[in-house]
Amino acid sequence: MRDNVSTEPFLVHSVNTTSRVYREYRVSGKTSNFRHRCGQKKDLEKTEPLIRQTRILKRDRRTILPQIAADFNDGASTSVSVRTVQRTVINMGSQSRRPTRVPLLTALHKALLISWARQHYHCTVDDWKHVAWSDESRFQLYRTDARVRVWRQLH
Repeated sequence: MRDNVSTEPFLVHSVNTTSRVYREYRVSGKTSNFRHRCGQKKDLEKTEPLIRQTRILKRDRRTILPQIAADFNDGASTSVSVRTVQRTVINMGSQSRRPTRVPLLTALHKALLISWARQHYHCTVDDWKHVAWSDESRFQLYRTDARVRVWRQLH
């Protein structure tokens, strides 16, 4: 007795799909299809571009996406867009996050401050008038006050 495979109630695929897979199995003995190989190949799918992009990210974690794309496109035969770079960076396991705030004073810093305070305990107000205080002015070179983001690997 021959069972009709396409009418079994436990199958969740359509009758046409079931019939096609069964027909391919009878003809070739295989049920795999090669439809996943269709379409345009990804520009950043190969291993070498991923290694280059990882090096760019590890060199400077504060690098912005347009800069990564520009670095990646230097000397490359194909150019990739910023959106492609963003998708690839996210697929590699990195996310754009705010940098963590580190503690300002360590135990060594605190010990040095206490020893400095003990050395200058006996100074008078006139002695302090001759000191140039360096924390009265704020200078900033090469960095901006804008919101800073870094690329961080997911745990």
